[in-house]
Amino acid sequence: MCEQRAAYRCITVVGPGLLGGSVAMAVRQHMPGCDLRVWGRREQPLAYLRERGITQHTYTDLQVAVQGAELVILSTPIGCFESLAREMLPALADDALVTDVGSVKAYVHRTTGAMLTQRGHRFIGSHPMAGSETTGVENATADLLCGATVAITNPDGVPAEEEARLAAFWQSLGCTTYAMTPENHDRAVARVSHIPHVLAALCAHAAAGDNVPQADLQRLAASGFRDTTRVCCGPAPMWADILWENDVAVRRALSDCMSQMQTVIDLLNKQDKAGLRRWLETAADSRRTIRREQETNT
Repeated sequence: MCEQRAAYRCITVVGPGLLGGSVAMAVRQHMPGCDLRVWGRREQPLAYLRERGITQHTYTDLQVAVQGAELVILSTPIGCFESLAREMLPALADDALVTDVGSVKAYVHRTTGAMLTQRGHRFIGSHPMAGSETTGVENATADLLCGATVAITNPDGVPAEEEARLAAFWQSLGCTTYAMTPENHDRAVARVSHIPHVLAALCAHAAAGDNVPQADLQRLAASGFRDTTRVCCGPAPMWADILWENDVAVRRALSDCMSQMQTVIDLLNKQDKAGLRRWLETAADSRRTIRREQETNT
């Protein structure tokens, strides 16, 4: 077992949106002695954090924000990671660790991680399985991370001591951690996060089809429609990036979904009610198995 280094004394969160803001709030709550810094492009979300006493150390100059930081957390849209990492390079401490909160990992390691590694810096990926259909720091809360699983990906060989230190950081915020490869992460998250978002959008599109009167839909749409489609209200630009950056795993999962939908069509065409019942029961068993494993690990 590797000896664990002390908790980070200086942390910079790059991007005060819903998740970055929630990380900052959780750091303030659970690590009150930490020198917490937040960088943002706009003054408004930074002022929000200052006014609520999260931190007075807010910056629009990225190099100033990361100078002396032991841990830098990239919390902007994934497409901005590499350019921001390049911008911070002149001020990034040699022993600093860079991580992120992005929901795609192979792409991030292939771009941002590779660039930092080639320049002698350390990068380990993180992905807290937490979020909301809402956006912005005004919807952030320290509780968003409570109980969340954080996937940790370290294909670039950052020493185990540093990986353990990063895991301890997330655990101190109330999370559990799970080490995995970027490729396995992206395959799994496509199935349990990215495809559910696409299918929620599909349900919303389907509801508006066939010229069904809008008044009928509005009166009859209840909790099933609400709960199934809720996540599709997440920010479209962010989700377009996620699907684009995880396109291989998403396309494979979508192909499987299309096959399953064709199975239902075939069962209905054949008037195979028993087969349809078995198909539904298998789906319920699959959900119970996956959720039981999650509940066991939390």
